[in-house]
Amino acid sequence: MFVGREKELHSLNMHYDSDDYECAIIYGRRRIGKTKLISEFVKDKPAIFFTATQENAETNLRRLS
Repeated sequence: MFVGREKELHSLNMHYDSDDYECAIIYGRRRIGKTKLISEFVKDKPAIFFTATQENAETNLRRLS
């Protein structure tokens, strides 16, 4: 069950439905439900979902590529 993030889901869906090209970056403290929020948002959409690590930018860029 997914509860309590309707405002965030609505905002993400508004950006998704926009005719503009947009990129959402979601960040915040650990263990507040960021991954669950993203998973819930993309469950019925074609999406790229990349989780960066606390390494250098080059490593994260290589993994994303």
